[in-house]
Amino acid sequence: MKFVVSLACIKMRLLPEEALNAATINGAYAMGLSADYGSIAIGKVANFYITHPIPSIAFIPYAYTTPVIREVYLNGERQN
Repeated sequence: MKFVVSLACIKMRLLPEEALNAATINGAYAMGLSADYGSIAIGKVANFYITHPIPSIAFIPYAYTTPVIREVYLNGERQN
């Protein structure tokens, strides 16, 4: 998905915020899963990741080969 978000910003000229929105809540909505996935909210499945310190949200799509993910959580539990 990092590559897809990068392509959306570079080739389709989306803002980083728009590309991340499209990859999360809008993607879940398109699959009919937005009631349980796609955003962080009470009652939704807690799938998310924690990054290493980054300068801004705009860094993510333009540094798609840089390893930024520090921790991954699926169903609210840390993955190894």
